[in-house]
Amino acid sequence: MDKETPMAHTTSAALITGASRGLGRAFARELARKGWTLILDARGSEVLEEVRAELAAQTQVIAIPGDVADAGHRAALLAAVRSVGGLNVLVNNASTLGPSPRPDLLDYPLEALQTVYQTNVIAPLALIQTLRRDFRPQPRLINVTSDAGVEPYAGWGGYGSSKAALEQLSAILASEHPEWRVYWVDPGDMRTQMHQEAFPGEDISDRPLPEESIPGFIALIEGDLPSGRYQARALALRAPDQEKRAPVEGLRVVLTVGDFARAVDLYRDGLGLPVLDQWISAESQGMLLSAGPATLELVDEAQAAEVDRIEVGKRSAGTVRLAFTVGNTAASTTALLSKGAAPVGDAVVTPWGHRNQRLTAPLGVQDGIQLTLSQVVGEKETL
Repeated sequence: MDKETPMAHTTSAALITGASRGLGRAFARELARKGWTLILDARGSEVLEEVRAELAAQTQVIAIPGDVADAGHRAALLAAVRSVGGLNVLVNNASTLGPSPRPDLLDYPLEALQTVYQTNVIAPLALIQTLRRDFRPQPRLINVTSDAGVEPYAGWGGYGSSKAALEQLSAILASEHPEWRVYWVDPGDMRTQMHQEAFPGEDISDRPLPEESIPGFIALIEGDLPSGRYQARALALRAPDQEKRAPVEGLRVVLTVGDFARAVDLYRDGLGLPVLDQWISAESQGMLLSAGPATLELVDEAQAAEVDRIEVGKRSAGTVRLAFTVGNTAASTTALLSKGAAPVGDAVVTPWGHRNQRLTAPLGVQDGIQLTLSQVVGEKETL
């Protein structure tokens, strides 16, 4: 065999940490049903053995109990990966909540915080470092995160900040290794033991079971989505071949509002839309709200004018502008122009690292809704 030709593998292989219960177990069950070779890890040996015995009737399963934060355990996982000829998918699912009830940061035991960071941040990176030479071509790395990594929930300072660190770590890995697909995925609230520990004594029976998040994870390992942050249950709503039929990858509705505080009160507080990001300066302010698969962005007049200046050179858009995230701005622009859209200006690379093109939708009125096509390219890239 030519040394430059990679060895062919007839069976896909995945390593899932924290696979004895909850999301990890549900993920393992689905991959076993699909015939994947599985390497499973968890701290609880007895429960992990029960999972191994259950799934071994369907596929090859190697179960190795231990703590992924331990170097010796990671070496055992590496040996298992090599025994099956390498890895297609790594799922860093194992994590720890920290103390329960959850303390505020000023009362957080620092030794406990070190443990949370060791398990939720350092261990996933250590495992990636250990296995990196045994990834099969175009591997998928999934780091399981949480909305607590982007939302400043009181009482979630330890777990939330560790997940925020994991998200940034994932984003940098994706930038440094474009040949990999690195996904940091929020599975949403789930009816799991960890979630119960986060809310001791409360009834969490209204939370979805972990199985409801699994189709979104499968879409990532079987599809062709780029590296990035995803919400598992939002992905589950996509048609299986949607990325092939439609190049649009996201939609943001931008509303310019006269009374910013009242709009925030209506959409954030009235509808209960979670805050993803916000920015405030002496001259302007804006807030990004999650609305499921799409987002609703509220900006005041000063912020709208600043974005128009960057993308068009002058105040241009009306009250509503639709911003689409696309894989290729030029190709999408050509397609829309052929359907009657009109360019408002030339494409620009923005200070936030997107290649944007502003268009006017063919609505038959002079002040039609403007569209922004936005492709993530990085701050250093030029047109």
